[in-house]
Amino acid sequence: MAALAVTNSFSAGTSIVASQMNTNFTDVVSWATGTPFLSASGSLTTVKGTMSVTELATFVAGIEIQGSNPVITFEGSTADAFETLLHITDPTADRTITLPDATGTVALTSTVIPSTLIDAVGDLIVGTADDTAGIIGVGSDTYVLTADSGEAKGIKWAAPTTGTVTSVTGTAPIVSSGGATPAISVTTNDAQLILNNTIFN
Repeated sequence: MAALAVTNSFSAGTSIVASQMNTNFTDVVSWATGTPFLSASGSLTTVKGTMSVTELATFVAGIEIQGSNPVITFEGSTADAFETLLHITDPTADRTITLPDATGTVALTSTVIPSTLIDAVGDLIVGTADDTAGIIGVGSDTYVLTADSGEAKGIKWAAPTTGTVTSVTGTAPIVSSGGATPAISVTTNDAQLILNNTIFN
């Protein structure tokens, strides 16, 4: 980048000839069509009105957008009446939003399940309708989740089904390590039955 400099300088009472002015105009054109500085480092440059940049604009120190309604507008590849606008809420303190060092799509709050949905330890997120999430609170100790189409959320906590084994039928080997004494029927002549580590032939 270069600062503007002209070949000829003039002072009060100096005669000015056309060739000198043409040379200075050429200097200005060369500066403007090259990589010009708009101002010296640390100085403020003010642009009043609309500024159009048709190629890549590089900002080194940062960008500050002021005003009561600062907005960044994305036109997209089709120049039409539809744009994507990036707005902010008027800040009441310094805020920092950090984009991660990763590739992906930014999710909107309307497309993710908010953490505020969880109210207590053990809450489970369940679907309550199409594209709708709800919670079901933690159940009683030893209870299990059970599908139930009669429930608004499709599931419920329920006491597990209990009962007593009254008979076991199968082919050898059959192993029983429980405390109950069920009736066991073995259908093969050479079967081996083991009850509490005792072998019965």
